[in-house]
Amino acid sequence: MKARTVAVSLVSAALVVGGATAAVAAPAKAPNPKASITLSASTTHAKPGQSITFTGRTAGLKEGSTVTLQVKDGAKWVSLPATTTVKRSAYKLADEFKHKGTEVLRAVDGKTASEAVTVTVR
Repeated sequence: MKARTVAVSLVSAALVVGGATAAVAAPAKAPNPKASITLSASTTHAKPGQSITFTGRTAGLKEGSTVTLQVKDGAKWVSLPATTTVKRSAYKLADEFKHKGTEVLRAVDGKTASEAVTVTVR
C-alpha cells in the first residue's frame, strides 16, 4: 500500500511540473484576425526609374505600426527598403523600379498583408 501511495505521489508531481512547463511555453498572443491593409499604386504602368507612390488604409493595426512594401520573387515575397509607419489608419510610401518587367507588390505589417498590386515597367 505504501508503494502505491509513493507511485501516485510521483505521478502527481510529474503532472504538476509538466503542467507548469506547458503554461510557460504557451505561444505568444495571436495577431489581430480582423487586421487589414489596403494598397494602391499611383500608376500601374511606369517607365524605368519613375517614382511610384503607394498608399493604403489600415484597420486593426496600432498607430505607429511599420508597413513594408514587398515584391514577389518566384514563390516568395521579398521585403523592399521602402517602409513607413501608420498614421491615423493610413500610410504612404514610394519606390522606383529600374528594370523593365512586371512587378507584383504587396504591403505587410507582421502577418497582415494587403492584396497584391501589379505594376508594369516599360
